[in-house]
Amino acid sequence: MNLALIALGALALIALLTVVTVIALRNGIVSSKNRVKRAWADVIAYQRRKLKVIPALEQGLEDHQAYEQGVLQEITALRTAVGRLQEGSVDVGQLKEVSQHSKALLTGLQVAVEAYPNLKTSELYAGWMRELSEAEENIAAAIVIFNASVHGFNDRIQLFPGNVVNSWFTRETTLDTFTDNEAQDEFEYQPRFRPQ
Repeated sequence: MNLALIALGALALIALLTVVTVIALRNGIVSSKNRVKRAWADVIAYQRRKLKVIPALEQGLEDHQAYEQGVLQEITALRTAVGRLQEGSVDVGQLKEVSQHSKALLTGLQVAVEAYPNLKTSELYAGWMRELSEAEENIAAAIVIFNASVHGFNDRIQLFPGNVVNSWFTRETTLDTFTDNEAQDEFEYQPRFRPQ
């Protein structure tokens, strides 16, 4: 009788530990997915904050008669691309589009400044460019955090025993990280990862 009770108690303890472990793993996956969503929302927030600088920049460029049609088109394209970013869905492709428009805008602004040197000396212009540069740095930092969150989430759903819990309960799929292909192409070294 005592031996049966001990065995039954051990089985109950093992079952309880298994349930607690599964719950902890499932909650870890959900928590990790929520971190990815928060990081994505931060990327969007910084992109939108950058757009607040642009109207002042537009007005200043118009005032200096240095407003180039190409710069206006890039500003419009950037606004449209940022507007398409949605907090609820992670879309790295759209983020790449925003990144490309940002680079094109900054290039256009540099051309405008070179064509109109008096604009370069404008204190307002220097302030706008500082704000724009700071916004770009914040976006880059937010993307680093987003990518780290995505890596953590992907690890949770791919590594054992999280992959088992994911296949049974959450059924999440891996997410893509943001990569800058232009920057990546500038490196001579390319890692050769073996397929899993």
